[in-house]
Amino acid sequence: MLFETSLAGIWSFALDPGHRGLKEAWFGRDLDDTIALPGSVDEARKAPANPDGTMAHLSRRHPYVGRAWYGRPFEVAPEAEGLYHQLVLERPHGEVTVWLDGVKIGRDRSLSTEHRFLLGRLAAGPHRLVLMIDNGRVEAVGEAIRHTGVEDVAHSNTDHTQTNWNGVVGSLRIEASAGAISRVAVHAPTRRVRIDIELDGFDADIHHPTFWTGDAEDRLTLRFRLAGIAEPLVIERPVTIRSGFTPVSIDVDLPETAGLWDEFSPVVHRLDVEWSRNGVPIDRHETGFGIRSFTRDGRRLRLNGRAVFLRGTLDCCIFPLTGYPPCDVDGWRKVYSTVKAYGLNHVRFHSYCPPEAAFVAADEMGVLLHVETPVWAVLGSDPNLDRFIHEESERIVRAYGNHPSFVMMAVGNEPHGPGLHAFLSRWVAHWTKADPRRLYTGCSGWPTIAEADYVSKPEPRSQRWGEGLAGRLNAQALETMTDWSAYRDAVDMPLVTHEMGQWCVFPSLDEIGKYRGVVEARNFIRVRDDLAGKGMLDLAGEFLMASGSLQTKLYKEDIESALRTRGFAGIQLLGLQDFPGQGTALVGVVDAFWDRKPYVSPEAFREFCAPVVPLVRSERFVVTRGEPIRVAVEIAQFGPADIEDAVLRWSLTDDSGKVAGQGEIRARSLATGDLHRIGDLVIETGALAQDRYELLLELAGTGYRNRWGYWVFEKAGDAAPLEIVPDLDEAILRRIEAGETIVWSPDPKAIRQDSILGFTTVFWNTLWTRRQPPHTLGLLIDQDHPIFSAFPSGRASDWHWWELVHGRAALDLGGLGLSPIVRVIDDWNSNRDLALLAECRIGRGRLVMSGIDLASGLDRRPVAAALRKALARHLAGSQDGRQPAFLDRETVLDWSAALMAR
Repeated sequence: MLFETSLAGIWSFALDPGHRGLKEAWFGRDLDDTIALPGSVDEARKAPANPDGTMAHLSRRHPYVGRAWYGRPFEVAPEAEGLYHQLVLERPHGEVTVWLDGVKIGRDRSLSTEHRFLLGRLAAGPHRLVLMIDNGRVEAVGEAIRHTGVEDVAHSNTDHTQTNWNGVVGSLRIEASAGAISRVAVHAPTRRVRIDIELDGFDADIHHPTFWTGDAEDRLTLRFRLAGIAEPLVIERPVTIRSGFTPVSIDVDLPETAGLWDEFSPVVHRLDVEWSRNGVPIDRHETGFGIRSFTRDGRRLRLNGRAVFLRGTLDCCIFPLTGYPPCDVDGWRKVYSTVKAYGLNHVRFHSYCPPEAAFVAADEMGVLLHVETPVWAVLGSDPNLDRFIHEESERIVRAYGNHPSFVMMAVGNEPHGPGLHAFLSRWVAHWTKADPRRLYTGCSGWPTIAEADYVSKPEPRSQRWGEGLAGRLNAQALETMTDWSAYRDAVDMPLVTHEMGQWCVFPSLDEIGKYRGVVEARNFIRVRDDLAGKGMLDLAGEFLMASGSLQTKLYKEDIESALRTRGFAGIQLLGLQDFPGQGTALVGVVDAFWDRKPYVSPEAFREFCAPVVPLVRSERFVVTRGEPIRVAVEIAQFGPADIEDAVLRWSLTDDSGKVAGQGEIRARSLATGDLHRIGDLVIETGALAQDRYELLLELAGTGYRNRWGYWVFEKAGDAAPLEIVPDLDEAILRRIEAGETIVWSPDPKAIRQDSILGFTTVFWNTLWTRRQPPHTLGLLIDQDHPIFSAFPSGRASDWHWWELVHGRAALDLGGLGLSPIVRVIDDWNSNRDLALLAECRIGRGRLVMSGIDLASGLDRRPVAAALRKALARHLAGSQDGRQPAFLDRETVLDWSAALMAR
């Protein structure tokens, strides 16, 4: 543009819930109220307060859906008189109708890009703009009900994530010029660059009298400002204007010193284009670009020829303070700084496209972006929606296509519909031909279509929707032999895991105070109040830490299973960040504000999520003493370059830090872009004195490391003396009252089924999955209890506990007032007082309530045998200084009868 006028500031304003504005011609008069733009109706608190709350999602404090009117005057400067003026609204939300000086200009409805209205030639002096924005009028981008009965809610337009706000955020401005450089597309897969330029004269009278002097000489001046090169590269080309629209293509060879854009060295160059006539500027346009190629090579993705592994997360437009995505670069720098701190290199924007600032920040920080049009719905059967998605695609590529970070694009998320495959096939075929600067697929999740450059599928992950306790990490003890090669081989294109993880943690109630913006954490408040009413509020912090410890272990194994798969394209986690919508899915290791949670540091997470990750293939992590630990060692190497003369150092240490074994493996050159098998370890355990050890692998001189816990238990011997009974009746309780010690371990089938345990935490959340099991979040273990002086355990679930919880049921201690030895952390929607192991005194005796099977198959279950031994030792001792609470016989009898009757 030649001239620009900012429209940021105070606008007159009126809500129009009754749709009176058009009938009463509000576009021709002053409005009654005022509002600051950029901003939203929610931020200005213009709508009535919302008293309702729900566990489904955060609650808007001042929600409004409907029409809202905005008006303000502006001045056209004398030097801009007679030029063509355009109104630019960077990110409104909903359908926008514009009036200028009482005359209707037009409508627009994009959810992805700026809205641009041609106002025409304007005289110098005052003018008045009026906007009517209706956030109730958008296409049906997320209203379909899937076969699961769960509502699809596109993140472009929903109260589950960014909120369905009304207003304008980002830049509001008027641009003025004699003509327009309406598009500059930079195609730079190599230093041989093609520039496609579109010139608009707006109407047939392109020779405006201000610039027309007879013979017109139009020229384009391209000024390349190359990063790290002091002097700009200037290219001039004459152009011939024959109509109101003139396309131009120019090829330029950039110097070898112009750096490439890569995730490790994100070099961004700039291009300024000026259109002039007889030496007088008509319009100017500037853009950033990067020299990079992103291509498919069989089943691999390649960035500038280097095989890349996507370590990604979803961005679902969760910004609780504003309810909408930031339009400033600093806001996105925080997001990407967090992403990179946890070892990721990739972000998928789930069913929405972010503002310009998100691309600018990703360009400068080397983050690879997957962008989607704003849809999660039925496709191929609604002509209006299908047309809207095509329009949005064109706008997205036109607006953001030069950004080197923009490497992947899909229509949307998890679609359905009878015409789906045909619609997606045509869409992909069009874009792979029209703009090969990035790769394309139909939709995230499904379906697989032949025309796609890559495919996103939910199968290659440890837990899938609906699997419940049959999921891999619930159904079997940890092994690291599993990879996803069978899924890889089933498709002939790069395969990316769709929404891997989804492991929940307990809410961090300290976050409630952070919700100072447009939404309130009423879901968290309900959890807090429920815990307080049940006398468990003081445990909330420990529930967070213990469930978070287990969550981290689950993410570690999920990520490593993908890294162990040679030729795999990558993963997209769900997610690094908490998801406060769709039932409250607290799946993040950072909260909804992109702030770290206290249970895992970025440094610890990067040990298993980084460009280079040491890996082990091991059939088991629990062994009996004398049985060797056998490990095949691999390294996933996706760093910037080959690693020459690699040396991997290993050590085995006990919990006190004492080294029980160490050594090194020398490897040949580790080429980047591949999975390398570098050797085997066989560690003898006969002389190991402790029960738990940590195997640490470190790649010398690089800082890359990874670690795993191993547990060494004694071979089965005679079972430790304990009396274990499956039923609790009056006779048993009288024996205890008289002084005996008895362990009650009921059959889990006799206890209500939503107490059946899995090893993992809740998947996604119980509200949105129709209470898919497991319904619990791991264990909180009284590590200081005397039992654990003879049995290895931390404060939270670890992999050896799988043997003790698999197929078992938690015991609901509600009303007994006991402090469990091993507590089961319940789903925050119910907050039951659950235990796996507890004890009490009845009269002169002692009752142990055990959800753990401490009796059967101990010759095959060394962990259970060891815990039985530790429990027997504890019960035989009288010097441990701990005495459990007293309960009377009648209370226990009534409680156990109720528990079994449920």
